[in-house]
Amino acid sequence: MKELLIESIKKKILNHYFIIDPKGDKLVFHLKQGIPFVKKNLMIKHRKTGKRILKEIKSSKVEVTKDDLLEFDELGVFEIYLQVKIKNKLFLFRTNFYLQNNNSILLDKTNQRVFDPYRNFNHNLSFNYDEQKFIARATDVKKNNNSIELSGEIELLEDLNFDAVEILIKLRNSVRHYIPCEYEMDDGIIKFNSSITFDIEDENNFNRTFRVAVRLKENDIVLDSSYIKSFKIKSIKEKYIDYIENEQIVENYEDYVIYFYFNQNFNLTFSVIPKNNIKKLYRDEKRQIEFYHEKSKKPLVFFESFHGQSYSGQPKYIYERMLEMGLDKTYNFIWSYEGDLDIPGNPLITNRKSNTYNDFLRKSNYWITNISFPILKNNDDIIYLQTTHGTPYKHMGSDIDTQSNLIKRGKVVTESKTWNYLISPNDFSYDVFKRAFEYDGPIINKGYPANDIFYKDYSDKKAKLMDELNIPNDKKVILYAPTFRDFDVDENNKPRFNLFLDLKKLYDNLSDDYVILMRLHYLLSKNLNLSDEFKDFIIDVSNYDDIADLYLISDMMITDYSSAFFDFGHSKKPILFFVPDYEEYLSFRGLYSEVKESLPGPEILTNDELVENIKNIDNVESDYKDKYETFYNKFCNLGHGTASDDVINVVFKEI
Repeated sequence: MKELLIESIKKKILNHYFIIDPKGDKLVFHLKQGIPFVKKNLMIKHRKTGKRILKEIKSSKVEVTKDDLLEFDELGVFEIYLQVKIKNKLFLFRTNFYLQNNNSILLDKTNQRVFDPYRNFNHNLSFNYDEQKFIARATDVKKNNNSIELSGEIELLEDLNFDAVEILIKLRNSVRHYIPCEYEMDDGIIKFNSSITFDIEDENNFNRTFRVAVRLKENDIVLDSSYIKSFKIKSIKEKYIDYIENEQIVENYEDYVIYFYFNQNFNLTFSVIPKNNIKKLYRDEKRQIEFYHEKSKKPLVFFESFHGQSYSGQPKYIYERMLEMGLDKTYNFIWSYEGDLDIPGNPLITNRKSNTYNDFLRKSNYWITNISFPILKNNDDIIYLQTTHGTPYKHMGSDIDTQSNLIKRGKVVTESKTWNYLISPNDFSYDVFKRAFEYDGPIINKGYPANDIFYKDYSDKKAKLMDELNIPNDKKVILYAPTFRDFDVDENNKPRFNLFLDLKKLYDNLSDDYVILMRLHYLLSKNLNLSDEFKDFIIDVSNYDDIADLYLISDMMITDYSSAFFDFGHSKKPILFFVPDYEEYLSFRGLYSEVKESLPGPEILTNDELVENIKNIDNVESDYKDKYETFYNKFCNLGHGTASDDVINVVFKEI
């Protein structure tokens, strides 16, 4: 009974948030959806050092002053937690972000510091605490022919002698544009305005993210700069919704549209989007707003794959099978997706950057994902299907035996307590998932829905894919799909780019007969620079949404410790394991020995060996024929075209 009470209280607290009210030299935090009659503290924790302060919450209210922050003697990012004492046990909960807090800034003019809130990647409340000489706010943004007219105001945190105000436009590729501003002083506030002009003939300006800052200068020397806060722009959304309401306006509009928004730090951001892309963006935004204000009469199913970065995986194939079965008449579908594909079935589209994302997630009746969601499920009426995304070769969850903070364990063991169903592709995974995730709920051990493609006729799709990727029909296709290496980082803990492949050697020996599809982790793919020499030999498909499509057209796979080879194994095509860092990886992450003993292809340590094995791939297939068959019967023996139906039958009980 006691444990049930604690679990009930914990679930309720998961929904808590604060409304923050700036009062001079302090912020007043008003706790909402907390639990009465238990001892509560607000915890402010420095992300990097772990330093923290606790402030007791009395009558659902607590004050944080600038002197409290000075105790840290640290600048940087601070996380906000609610600490609760239940039955002499302390529990810690991350605080949800609340949109109303976007203007809850604490200005410390004495020390020239700013403590301002933002929404982190997981939709939780965080604060930036930095030294600043001023803070800038946008008061109006509008489009005027080929330019943006920007007006704003600057509040100084110290007396500055300056003679120029300048807008700084920043692109992610480090390109900078500097634009002078007109300005005047008005009761201690600097009022400024500027006209930002674009070269509409330059396609490099299209589909780019522009961040906007303002700089103060004296004698052409920069005194300080600051991103421009955009929370005073109340009508940003209404401005582009106007273009949706009348399709004719979009058709007759110029060749591009300026799309304003604020990022997670509430800094002014915009993109220049060609009109052929803008209709979909506007349509999705309009549907979000309409859907948000109209309660759905049908149960909502919320899909997400790889944090919304792609339309792929088990969620995609479950969804498309539900469409084939006509279940869109029974359910409304929501997809979290940031890509450019037109998802079939006309679902509502949202993403993790949207202010409505969390609300849609909480309103949904079903959650379906292959990784995790940014919030924990706290409503027992929600059915949560965790589809997973691969048979494990590298150690997972609680099986990982290392203290290194480079390993990304995530919150899988915590989240597993909220799953209603878990999908397993084979008996081996069934046992590993149950143990490593510490999960004791229902497991649908019927194979992966995404692997149904290997048992259906997709010859038309194969031909279309070959044409889209410009692969000649007389070339064989090698898919290179390595795993992400947690431990291979630089001095700043950023992923280090290490391809391992000798592209020149591969090109010289294989380019007459083969094309290589390069499928790298997205954090590494942005550093891939291919010379023109390789342009017809190596095709970068790192950003291609669904790797299952690539399986269909590939004649061979090169991988290492990635779970992808278990899925590709359903094709019974040859697999080579290129593992030059095997000893290092084994000692750092750990591998399941049962898989190691069953590998259906050779382990290769050098590029010379790799080339020889590819040239003699027929001999490799012959040498590993029996071992491959044993591997297939052990790891690829479930599903075979029916996995999607089996999952839907269990979760939705419709067939």
